Amino acid sequence: MFALRAVPVLLLCLVAASCAGPREVRPPGAIRKVVVVSGSRVERLPTGTYRQDMLDESSPRLVLARQAEAVLSERGFEVVATRASEAPLPQTNEVMSFIQQNQAEAAVVIILDWLDVSGAAVMGRADVVLRMGLVGPDGQVKWTDTFRSQPVISVYAAQSDWQSYLRRAAVDAVRAVP
Repeated sequence: MFALRAVPVLLLCLVAASCAGPREVRPPGAIRKVVVVSGSRVERLPTGTYRQDMLDESSPRLVLARQAEAVLSERGFEVVATRASEAPLPQTNEVMSFIQQNQAEAAVVIILDWLDVSGAAVMGRADVVLRMGLVGPDGQVKWTDTFRSQPVISVYAAQSDWQSYLRRAAVDAVRAVP
């Protein structure tokens, strides 16, 4: 009788464990503790809703910082702080001081260089160019790359949520951070 009661609980535990995505583990000696610094040459995202305007969700810097933090955490990094730089391109001394303030090993810098959403409403696709970098506490660039992405979003989402393109492109770019 007890075994019959335990079966649903056991099944629930197995389903919950299988739904939880595997979290990557950083290899020994790899950078683990990072800060995220975002910048953008694009001042504002096109907004379509009152909520986006009121909550300032049209700031590409904030969207990039939040998305980069989430993806890095999934990949096993410990993100200790994030900063949306006021400058289009974060300055080296700003990044270095942010690393030192938070006692991190490095900074992941993500910059939106270009965003074209002219084909979003019709084709459900946008063009996004992101620059990524990994900067050490001494200001030395350890890794850098430029990512050109054409994320495809459903037409409904394309007409109501311009951030979806930027979030999708950021996910792809941040996954390449070594």
